Amino acid sequence: MSDSPIDDLIQTMGLMWSADGGPRIAGQILGYLLIEGEPRTLAQMCEALQISKGSASTNARLLEAKGVVRRVHPVGSRQDGFLAVPNPSHSLLKSVAKRLRVQADEISDISARFPDERADAQRRIADFAEFYRQSADFMDEWTARIGPARGETAQES
Repeated sequence: MSDSPIDDLIQTMGLMWSADGGPRIAGQILGYLLIEGEPRTLAQMCEALQISKGSASTNARLLEAKGVVRRVHPVGSRQDGFLAVPNPSHSLLKSVAKRLRVQADEISDISARFPDERADAQRRIADFAEFYRQSADFMDEWTARIGPARGETAQES
């Protein structure tokens, strides 16, 4: 750890994101945007995090696709800005639930094609798909339990 809690958070977010299989820089960008609380351009990210513009762009778009940051167009600026959503945990949970449902459906579709003589395997695979489906339901319940993100109504969350 350093003497700067800001640097420590940015580095820790990068390590956490990486431990979950994502790019370290994406986690660092998310940490930076959470700290700043205002839109930041790619150039500002590059300067603050000492990363290339290509890395900043690629990872900001990844975070945007995951719903944890959004692109904004500041008045009078020719550059897009990126802003962390008010409560990225909601977006992350929704993203995980959606991915688990897609995976459950894929596994179910495959298990339904198993031949009759592999009914035992088909049951095990169907049970595995059900685990994914129930996990997605749990994520939805968890998201509802922690309530809407600041600035959202219950219908938006």
